[in-house]
Amino acid sequence: MRATICPVAPDQELPYSALLWCGAISGAFASLFLTPIELVKCKMQIPLQTPTASIRRPGILSIIASIYRHQGFMGYWHGQLGTLIRETGGGAAWFGGFEGTKLLFKKFSHPAQDDDLPIYQRMAAGAVAGMSYNFLFYPADTIKSRMQTEDVKQITGGKSTFGAVGKALWKQHGLKGLYRGCGITVGRSIPSSAFIFTVYEELKKRWPEH
Repeated sequence: MRATICPVAPDQELPYSALLWCGAISGAFASLFLTPIELVKCKMQIPLQTPTASIRRPGILSIIASIYRHQGFMGYWHGQLGTLIRETGGGAAWFGGFEGTKLLFKKFSHPAQDDDLPIYQRMAAGAVAGMSYNFLFYPADTIKSRMQTEDVKQITGGKSTFGAVGKALWKQHGLKGLYRGCGITVGRSIPSSAFIFTVYEELKKRWPEH
């Protein structure tokens, strides 16, 4: 008899708790790649203090070189804790919001049709996933972006850690400051996540596993 490593059959749905863990772990790994990319992006988006026609905005390569020159190799992961919190919690919220909403629809609308929700319900589940991902952990992203775009030592008394920047922002602007810009971010995520999950589900139905 061949021993099985996984207690779940290949054609069996994972339990909801396992889906949350899968989302969180995938987000944690993704954060390692996202932090350097977002660091460069944020620095490119900083407006020039003295914009003139003779001053050229630094390009991607010059920003990458500047980070290495001033902070070394590990400088590319400045703000990593914020990205880790956002992506770990956000990944669980993204997949959890989608699958949880689908379970609710199946329970109250289609108890006998476990695998065939109407497209509008799948889009609604995707929209809930996008809102959950962006709203629940938005403060972590705010702190991370502040660390990557400003001289935070001026507002924290010489410290540039995640906790110090978070406390400084709370003292300056309160909870409202930590959620500044959240509305447009959540609004953008509603249609994008709705389409992402709907397209994924449709493709999965058309190319099932063999």
